[in-house]
Amino acid sequence: MFKFIGRLFGANKVEPVQEIVRSSFDSNQIKYNPDLIRELEDDHKQLVADFGKIWSEGFEKKDYAKTNRLITNFKGAFQAHLLAENIKFYVYLEQTLKGDPENLHVVKEFRLDMNKIARAATNFCKRYQVQFTTRHVEQFENDYKKVGKVLTQRITLEEESLYVLYKPR
Repeated sequence: MFKFIGRLFGANKVEPVQEIVRSSFDSNQIKYNPDLIRELEDDHKQLVADFGKIWSEGFEKKDYAKTNRLITNFKGAFQAHLLAENIKFYVYLEQTLKGDPENLHVVKEFRLDMNKIARAATNFCKRYQVQFTTRHVEQFENDYKKVGKVLTQRITLEEESLYVLYKPR
């Protein structure tokens, strides 16, 4: 789905998550990746597009089975992005900013906030990964707009304020 995920897991081979984590921590350091920010931003663009499709290709057309499939796809891509971001980005920043308590505090706050947003988005996905009832249809638009607003604000904030801290050290 994402080029980054393909590179992370290999073209045709999917490694267990434990192997990815273990190889990421070789020599107890996450290495700087000059392509990481571009890859994360590409993920963001794809996530926003996928989230939009939930509405335009599924819910708006009252195709609730497709809405469900699109939510499932979005959730998987979102979780894969979070895994990559947590391992490759946040851990790197936390290890390299140890001597900069102000920026380290900002990074840790971002990470905590992102975990809350991730839970909210995941809960949204779980809530609507079911056969839609009248109640689901009535609540969906409001829930969708809330999650969409939080995600887009967060992406903008990350890209404009946090990603600038990612530098070789």
